[in-house]
Amino acid sequence: MLAVIAVAAGAYVYVERSQTQNVQRSALEGSVAVYSYNFTQYDVAYSLMPGLRWFVKANSATGSNLQLFGYKPAVPDAPMQISWRYDSGPQETAEEDYPFVVTLPQPRRPAGAVVLELRIYPDGKAAARYVTRPLVSEFSNVDPALPGNDWVTNQ
Repeated sequence: MLAVIAVAAGAYVYVERSQTQNVQRSALEGSVAVYSYNFTQYDVAYSLMPGLRWFVKANSATGSNLQLFGYKPAVPDAPMQISWRYDSGPQETAEEDYPFVVTLPQPRRPAGAVVLELRIYPDGKAAARYVTRPLVSEFSNVDPALPGNDWVTNQ
């Protein structure tokens, strides 16, 4: 009798774990990596999807900040909402307070595998675009100017 109970409990745990993994995997399926660039002098906490937030250090715009499963629009052409707050310095806000909120049109998405480049600037400016190869600099920050014409921005 104890053996039957142990087998049944083991089967239940196995099925429960399998279901949980499938739900988590499906929530992340179709999401793209996000390369974040912070051109401000303070640490920033930001969010592109409800319930998920990431951090990027002050003046960190080398292209080395990567969130593998960072963004997935609700539907392909849904506007992109970016919210962020300063996580250091005199304008630092509480963890639940995101004073900067920007809604941008969904950037044009090239064919094939893409990543999202997200740039956060002083004074509440944000810019985003999909690219097949992100800008990365090993030695210093990338140029803050927006190269190309595929960026969406609020300013």
